[in-house]
Amino acid sequence: MRLLGPTMRTRALLILVIILLAPLASASEVGFKREESLNGQALNIQAGEVSPSGSNILLVGDDGYVHMISASSPGDRSQDQTIDSSRSARFNDVSWHPNGETALIAGDLGAALRYSLSDNSINAVNGAGSVGSVELTATSWRAGGDLAFFGAKNGNIYSFNEGEGMIQLQDTMSSQVTDIACHLEQNICVVSTLDDGIAVIDRTRELTWLDGTSTDTWVAVDCSDPEYLKCAAFASGRRHVSIILDIQDASKSSTGQVMELLQGSTDFIALSRGYDGTALIHLAPMESVRYRIDADEVFMHIESDAITGYDPEVAGQQIAMMWEIGEDQGWLITNQGLVLEIYPVETRESLGIMETIVFTAVAISVPGVIIGLIFMNSPYLQRKYRQLRGFEKKE
Repeated sequence: MRLLGPTMRTRALLILVIILLAPLASASEVGFKREESLNGQALNIQAGEVSPSGSNILLVGDDGYVHMISASSPGDRSQDQTIDSSRSARFNDVSWHPNGETALIAGDLGAALRYSLSDNSINAVNGAGSVGSVELTATSWRAGGDLAFFGAKNGNIYSFNEGEGMIQLQDTMSSQVTDIACHLEQNICVVSTLDDGIAVIDRTRELTWLDGTSTDTWVAVDCSDPEYLKCAAFASGRRHVSIILDIQDASKSSTGQVMELLQGSTDFIALSRGYDGTALIHLAPMESVRYRIDADEVFMHIESDAITGYDPEVAGQQIAMMWEIGEDQGWLITNQGLVLEIYPVETRESLGIMETIVFTAVAISVPGVIIGLIFMNSPYLQRKYRQLRGFEKKE
């Protein structure tokens, strides 16, 4: 049997100390509670957005569907407002104006509409006729509230304000615009497309296409945290990339390294805004991950087996929208109108007998290990010890 030398013993003790000092993980998981579903048959909700006040959610979907629910009590059907759009086209996206009084809706057959909170009316925006029957897939207001953007299935990108109407931007491509996101404090926006890559729209409405992004199929983009001059885009294949914005010269904006989420097997399809500057990315058919823009990090949020195990009716549906009032605390709505509350569940709420034994062992052993480590690395202490035991004569 070969004994460990001093160096190996030191390393072994260091590893042991690290293990003993490491805290026992208090793993958490998300719990679910079923709430009363939305009324209506064969719903196919496409998108939704929380109002700037945080009080309401405007939902849009197939067959001209527009519906308002409470953001704080989404299971209370008495607070719902059914809104007549007088249209049968599918609505694909919605964006509240920063003042919270109106919202834009983008849909098929050139549907560029404005919803007014004051009277629940929906009307075509100025210049909507110039778009023709093209399918509008995305819309977003920029931070100043002076300008909004619409994206289309044919790749067109339009700017909009009431005075100018709809104006097609220069240098647009031909691939479907999948999402538009604007920075929360700066008048700069980011566009994702299926095949043409990612583009940045500057203050003057000039488009800059970012190099190296056209090889991925981008499905969603978000600028979730106002403290960072960054956005993030998410692509098929569970890939994501950070976008570093140059506010002074948007043409100098760039991307970080494209990363890939290895955990799981489902794919990115859309996203919702999460709590505290995070994004919640939806995966088909029924999963989600959380993205933190500060660390450019993605990790699991809801796993399919957990949610379908709780409610088998959810199986086969997709997440239409999620929103939170705390981390892992909020709600989700499926495309068919099921409403589920989400809440954090601590899997280790108290110490059992084994945990108590482990903690006791740690409390006893760690000081001894540290003292032993110091002794083994101190020739002076070792010499004094041998002198005390009579193995060496004092000089």
